[in-house]
Amino acid sequence: MPNTRDSLVEGLADLVQRPDDGIDLPTAALVVARVGYPALDIDHYRAKMRDVVGEALAKVAETPVADPVNLARVVFDDLGFRANRDEYYDPRNSYLNDVLDRRLGIPISLSLVYIEIAEACGRPTEGVGFPGHFLVRDLETGQVLDPYNGGSEVDKRACLKLLNAAGLKPQQWKDEYLAGVGKRDMLLRMIANLQRIYTERGDAERMSTFSAMTARLRKLRESGTAVPMQ
Repeated sequence: MPNTRDSLVEGLADLVQRPDDGIDLPTAALVVARVGYPALDIDHYRAKMRDVVGEALAKVAETPVADPVNLARVVFDDLGFRANRDEYYDPRNSYLNDVLDRRLGIPISLSLVYIEIAEACGRPTEGVGFPGHFLVRDLETGQVLDPYNGGSEVDKRACLKLLNAAGLKPQQWKDEYLAGVGKRDMLLRMIANLQRIYTERGDAERMSTFSAMTARLRKLRESGTAVPMQ
């Protein structure tokens, strides 16, 4: 795929013009990563994502997981995926290729990895677009987990702490903060994170590409070409 801005934007749009459950989220995230890495070998990192899933499946085969918290231990303890607390705003935390190479990330990129592994292990899981801190929900048990904090289970008290960290007060709580989001929403949020980073860095070229990606995905939604985002 050529790496002009327009080709990247249209390549991403092509991947999301389908029902949400048919979107290949890792591949779409790797197209986003080509903004930072024009020569990125997407097939190589798709295979690397499959290898990570295979690692998890092998661990689960040795010690079957009874619930999502146990699966989180496999992902974050055994496989070593972890939060990058020292350099939170490093764009590599948002590029899936780097997350797979370094096993470091921020809430949404670690959530993507967890969701892919959970689905492969037969545990349907969705993203939760909590303000300022992406989470995941196991659709069988309803448990909400925090991949940035080792997959720990999140209760209302923990949510209020996260809300406070996002600059909101407890009385501003809305149940919709724990609503599930689809894959398009995840992509848009990942892109928004990167757009903010490059805006602060004064990188007009990358900022412009991420802005164009956002506009294109939103246009698809408004035109009805893509299934409306959840």
